[in-house]
Amino acid sequence: MGGFLRKVDLILLVVIALIASIVSILDFFNVIESSTMNYSLLTLFLVSMIGIHLIVSHFSQEDYQSQTVSVLNRLVQGLTAIDFREFRDSIEIESYLAQRMLEARKSICDLTWKRKLSPGFSAKDRQLSHTYMDKCIAEASERIPYREVFIFSDPRRVQKLMRRLSEDKPGYSCRYFREDPPIPRLQFVIVDDQEVFFFASSPNAPLCSFRSKELARVFKAYYEAIWQAAIPIKEGDWISLEEVERVKKIYPGLLDASDGEG
Repeated sequence: MGGFLRKVDLILLVVIALIASIVSILDFFNVIESSTMNYSLLTLFLVSMIGIHLIVSHFSQEDYQSQTVSVLNRLVQGLTAIDFREFRDSIEIESYLAQRMLEARKSICDLTWKRKLSPGFSAKDRQLSHTYMDKCIAEASERIPYREVFIFSDPRRVQKLMRRLSEDKPGYSCRYFREDPPIPRLQFVIVDDQEVFFFASSPNAPLCSFRSKELARVFKAYYEAIWQAAIPIKEGDWISLEEVERVKKIYPGLLDASDGEG
């Protein structure tokens, strides 16, 4: 409707401008005599046309404002629809993430590379949540692509890698970086390209997640750049034995264990 009104308004303006211009030119060159031209009637006609233009313009503007408000409302609704969660502790976020892994239908992208593990990592109740999440990772990587990027700044990450390789799930792939720079690294997991989980990268960092396809695309693009830059260890059924041996040499004499990783 707004588009139609704007076209009518434009036609009115063109007609008014043409009539006024033609009469002015004819009068200037004395093509028409003043006695033969009813200027009063012409003036009333043009004023009427201008009045119609103002009315049409008013309704066109109202329609445009209505559409603008409607678009803004949709944007606000889209922003407020973001599902944001903050978790009390690592056990709570790991439990919820484990549930989401079981529900995942498309893919999971995991970063396991923050410099230091949290102080309470080895607590007994935390180990229970690790064990459960490990089982969920194995289940998910049986069904869908599960990609993980490592930096082996802790021996428990090597142990975690060995568990993943021994499971040899078809959907599981992983890569790593040999260097361990001191730059703080944000650690997150992306589930089904729409939900992002953030694990504490520093003692005061919140544990949280949000669900938004638009925002998840930002982190997915970042993850893809990380994945392309990392060194492959496992890609589906293929395993680089050379890189596995290289990783084992980071912590000589390390025995495989099953106490998880954060």
